[in-house]
Amino acid sequence: MTTTNIQIKDGNQLTIITQAVSGGTLHHALIENAGIASQVSTTFVPSSASSTQRYLALTNAKSALGVPMTAAAGTPSGTVGIARTAGTSLQLVGEATNGNAKTDKALFEFNLPDSYVAGDNIPLTINAVVTGAGTLTAASTTMTVTAYTETNGVEAAIAVTAAQEIAATTATDLIFTITGTNLVASQHIVIELAMLVTSASGANTGYINSVSYSA
Repeated sequence: MTTTNIQIKDGNQLTIITQAVSGGTLHHALIENAGIASQVSTTFVPSSASSTQRYLALTNAKSALGVPMTAAAGTPSGTVGIARTAGTSLQLVGEATNGNAKTDKALFEFNLPDSYVAGDNIPLTINAVVTGAGTLTAASTTMTVTAYTETNGVEAAIAVTAAQEIAATTATDLIFTITGTNLVASQHIVIELAMLVTSASGANTGYINSVSYSA
């Protein structure tokens, strides 16, 4: 805790007490005259903006070319489809394998919130699962994320952590880190998900249940 005294007009003194607390700093400001506080205020300044988990609308996903997807996976080529049953489920779905590999992509375009702290890394969470009775090649069944800044029509790559294996049967959160270097509040960015499902035989299908980031 530190105390700073500042003399102001009419014999008044401004006293600022700075106190470190969990998650940030408290600043207590007191205006005193002859040792009597006439005005008191307290301000909390977080060490970083509080992060909020922000979900991206699955229905806003596009193909890797930035054009709309359809209900059918693979239309346009290499693109997830949208699978919704009212009141029951809403997912992005990939193409079913047939003893082979299928890669389907989903692209999201958005602006970082005003609360984003410049330079902070951004956790990105993708809830995904692979289903089906085929013989899955687990090590080659992965989710890969790429990210880009978008400025006046020009994209520049942003570093993202490596591909992760998608679990079979049980939906699992895959957490990636988008490097925040040079990013600022309201930054216009694009993220692209590539879901690779590989089976040695039979049919397996990948699903993306949700996509969210914290900022």
